[in-house]
Amino acid sequence: MIVVGVAVGVLAAVFASEPHISLHDIPILTVGALLLLPLGLLAGQEAFSINSPLWSLCFEMIASVVYGSAARRKIRLWGDVAFLALFAVALFQVVGIEGTIGPVGFSSWRTFLEGFVRVGFSFFAGVLIFRWNINHHVGRVPPQIPLFILIVVLFLPFSVPRGLYDFFCITIIIPVVVALAAAVPPNQERPLAAYFGLLSYPLYAIHQPIIRLGAQFQSLTDGVIPLAITVSGTLLAAIAAAHFLFTHFDKPIRAYMGRKFSVN
Repeated sequence: MIVVGVAVGVLAAVFASEPHISLHDIPILTVGALLLLPLGLLAGQEAFSINSPLWSLCFEMIASVVYGSAARRKIRLWGDVAFLALFAVALFQVVGIEGTIGPVGFSSWRTFLEGFVRVGFSFFAGVLIFRWNINHHVGRVPPQIPLFILIVVLFLPFSVPRGLYDFFCITIIIPVVVALAAAVPPNQERPLAAYFGLLSYPLYAIHQPIIRLGAQFQSLTDGVIPLAITVSGTLLAAIAAAHFLFTHFDKPIRAYMGRKFSVN
């Protein structure tokens, strides 16, 4: 899916005008994206300007390696709390410097280094939710509760300073949503939710270049087509492409690799 996302990103780089990417930079940006290396910064671009969401996959790979190396070490509860608190303090400083979490991880060398703090807190918080069995302590949670909290966060009805909003969401709201969602009883089938879960990664891998292509289409039509129609069409195109890629590409390849490289 990374390869597919990069391929769509190259098409967007060639045909879309925003952000402007020189044709001479496309080869190095493509190689960097395929290897999950921030080579875009060397070309004066964003770290992964071919397909910017790849920045998070880069950091998740690094976080997984670090965690895999240290996971067997016994750390007491107070050590976990202290470590997470240090990450939270560092994240507060990062948000204070940038004014928002948006560019952290990919927009410049500075924000790329700050990305270790951004991903480090969230990754470690997720690990601790699992390690401390928080969902078992919470008990049974109706699925409507985490969904309602998430909707309120996305459509906040009152004004809050951007940096404070980002920090509060990352350090408190989203971990609470994850913990509550993990406590939802798994014995009831929810096919739509399961489908969205399966679709989420292919959609994440391709959505950004498709949005850029949709924006270019809107620019070329010069307002003849209403913006709402273009936005709706772009959303449907991204979902349709993600569905096709999941059913005809991602799922079959995963099944093949599961058979060929089975740990059993």
